[in-house]
Formats: sequence, structure tokens, C-alpha cells
Amino acid sequence: MKPLLFLAAIAAYLCSAVYPNEWLKYVVSVLSLLIVLVVFRSVKRFVQGIGAVFLTIGVALLIAGGSSWQSYVLGFGNMLNILSLFALIPLIALPIQLGRYAAKVRSMIQSKIKHSGALYSVTSLLSYVLSSFMNLATLPMMYHSIRPSLDYYPIEQKERFISRAITHGYSMPILWTPVAPIVGIVVEMTGVKWSAILPIVIPFSLLGLALDWFMGAWIAKRRQKRVDQSVLEEVSAAREPFPESSPIVQPDPFTQPNQPNQRNRPGSGEEKAYHPVQILIAIVVFNGLIFVMEQFMHLSFLLLVSIVVIPFGFAWSLLLGKGKAFLAMSGKMLPEQVLKMKEQFFVFLSAGFMISAIQTTGAGHTLNAWILDVKNFVGADVFLLLIPLIPLVLAFIGLHPAVGLALTAESLNPHALGISVEITAIAMLAGAATAFLMGPYNATAGMMSNLIGHSSYKVSNWNAPFTAAYLVLVMVLLLLLKNGG
Repeated sequence: MKPLLFLAAIAAYLCSAVYPNEWLKYVVSVLSLLIVLVVFRSVKRFVQGIGAVFLTIGVALLIAGGSSWQSYVLGFGNMLNILSLFALIPLIALPIQLGRYAAKVRSMIQSKIKHSGALYSVTSLLSYVLSSFMNLATLPMMYHSIRPSLDYYPIEQKERFISRAITHGYSMPILWTPVAPIVGIVVEMTGVKWSAILPIVIPFSLLGLALDWFMGAWIAKRRQKRVDQSVLEEVSAAREPFPESSPIVQPDPFTQPNQPNQRNRPGSGEEKAYHPVQILIAIVVFNGLIFVMEQFMHLSFLLLVSIVVIPFGFAWSLLLGKGKAFLAMSGKMLPEQVLKMKEQFFVFLSAGFMISAIQTTGAGHTLNAWILDVKNFVGADVFLLLIPLIPLVLAFIGLHPAVGLALTAESLNPHALGISVEITAIAMLAGAATAFLMGPYNATAGMMSNLIGHSSYKVSNWNAPFTAAYLVLVMVLLLLLKNGG
């Protein structure tokens, strides 16, 4: 029942966004209210507490403002646009699974990469590329593709090595990729044009990737000096060459359960593994499509991405000769995906209710006045540097970066604060990246924790040095942008 309720709410939202209708507006709100009531008892107590706080504040604001009963109902559904994107985005990863790109990547790495420093850079780069298209699905794909190869390199802490490489590369595209719901939230709530910030955020995300490579190479050199010569000899003796014709075969995380994982040779019956350069082409095409649609279609950014995901994934699968497989896997995956999102539905819809109450009662003007007082007290430059820290701080108290950014964006009025919309958006996105790097309660840390068998706090601590260095870069960028550098 719950998956049907979630999917009905998403479908109603998409219909109401494309064809605005007062009746559909009530349907979306009623379905959202039902979701909050139905899932309340099935989510964790911590999540119940966060949602209850949002709901309580929202109700209190509406009571204080003397709002009508319609406001209590219509206040729900305010963040279904974000939830719809969260639910649909994983479908774009299906062509990558169907094309067996992971197997090809693993074979190329084992045959070409000769030392751990290069392996770190390649892992970080591949995570960057895949994250710009697959979002959270990048983590398990990269882990299962790279982890078997680590045994052939003199790496002391293998889980730390792969955790850092994957999460650092994964977090950088969050500044600009349209498949990251964070980007959609910032674009919609600040009113900035996505195309207007791309010339800044894409090069800066690549600078962050270069910073990761530099720090990774520095750590690799230090590690090399500490490794005992006898250990090196032992590893060298155990290591065998990896000719391209006969790569070491490891289980493919995206192979169907009943299919044997054999080498890709004539007569083996194994499906072809396509070259990963096709992923780069798909990324360019997808982003170009969103860029053009944003210029010529009067639809919200989040809606644009949501309605493009499934047709694009299907078209890509058709080119691979896997159209039917895409439809079959989508039909199975979508209900499972939305059921896993029950806690996100509860928290996001509760937070959306509070945001709606702030908008309805005009409490946002009061919040902005307080924030303006803080800005006047600390100074414009210092205040600007504090913006990226807000999502990071909120992540440590258990708020998903998307919720934290939504609340931040609702409270900040760039024009009243004397800060351009573009700089405000960039500051928020940069802060979101740090929240994904170090937030111990978000899905990034949780999934990586499950993959490597260490706590999410350890994953967070491992990312601390890079996060600190990256924050310094962010602050330099913001000051240069504000002061016309």
C-alpha cells in the first residue's frame, strides 16, 4: 500500500505541475498529508522527532497567524518536487548497469594502473564522472568495481583509501549536476538560472577534484616511505600481470542474479561490456538537453529533470538493445525505491509544511530581518563565508543537506542582504558538498559505511582533512566573486 501511495503522490504532483489545476492541488496535499500520517509509526524515533518539530512549528505559526483550515491541508506537498526527483533519478543508472560498464572499467584498471597513487586519482575521477549522472548509485558501483583491485597494491588501509577516493570524487559534481536534487533546490528557491552559474561551478568542481588528487598523491608518497621493503617484495611476488586479454574476474555487482559472470569471450554467452566513454557522451547529451530546455521551456528546473530522466534512460537503453530490460527493471525498481524513501518522505513533507507555514504567515520576513542584523554585526564578507557552513552544521544535527538547504534558502533573501543571487547559490551548493563529505547521518556516509564495514563517523573523520582544505578554496572563491575578482 505504501509504495502505491508514494507513487500516487508523485504522479499527482507531476500532473499538477504540467497542467496546473485547483483540484489536483488538493489531491497532492491530501496524499502528502496521508503519507505523513501513515508512515509516522514506521520510521525511526530520531526521524519522528525531527518531523514532529517541523510539524509543530508549522502548526504554531498557522495558529498564531490565524490561518484558515485550508492552509493546514494545502501546506502539505510543498517538497514533493524534490522527492519526485529523488525517486526517479536512480532509473537513469539502469542503462549503465545494462551496458555492463563496470566490468569494462575493472578490466581497464587492472591492466593499466601500476601504482596506488594513480589508482587513487582514477578512482576519484571515475566517481566524479559517474556521480554527475548516477548520483548515489555511484558509491556501490565504484566500490564493487575498484575494491578487488586494491589487494594488488601496497596500501595499508584499503577501506580508508577507497572510501576517501570515492566520496571525494562523488561530492564534487553536486555543485552543478542536474541529477543532484540539491542543485534543483537551490535553483528553484533562489531563483538563479542554472545556466548562469555553470561557468563558475563546473571549473570550481574540477579544481576541487584536482585538490583531491594533490592530497591523494601527497599521502601516497608518505605511505611509500613508510612501507617496509620486505612488504614491497612480498606484494611484488604475489602480484601477477593483468593482460587485457585475461583480466582477473570479480563478481559484477550489476550482473543479473541468475547469470554466470564469465569472461567476455566468443561463445561464453556473456553479454557485451561497453566502453565507459559512452557514459561521458551521455553526460554531455543529458546536460545539454537540460540546458536547452531551461532556455526555452517555462517549467521549473526540478520538473524538467524529473520528466527527462525516464525517456532519456529508455532511449539510451534502446541504443544498447536493452529497451525491454529497462522497462522491466524500472517497473520492479521504482516501487522498491520509493518504499526505501519512507523516512525521506516523512521528513521532507514535514519540513515542506513548515516552509509553507512560514510563507503563508509572512514569518520569513522576520527571519530575514534577524539574518540581516547578523550580517550587519559580523560584516558582509564574514557573513558570506558563513553561508557554506550552514548545511554542514545542520548535517551534524541530523538534517539531510536537501532539507537544510531548503530551510536556508527560505530564510535568506539575497537582495535584502546585498548579495547577488548567483553568489548566494554558489555558497549554498559548496556548503552542500561539504555536508555530503562529512555529514555522518546522510545517505552518503551511511551507504559507504555499509560497503566498507566501518561506522559512518569513521567515514566522516576520514574526509575531514580534504573537507577543511576544500572549505578554504570555497571561501577564497566567494571573496573573489563578491569583490569583483
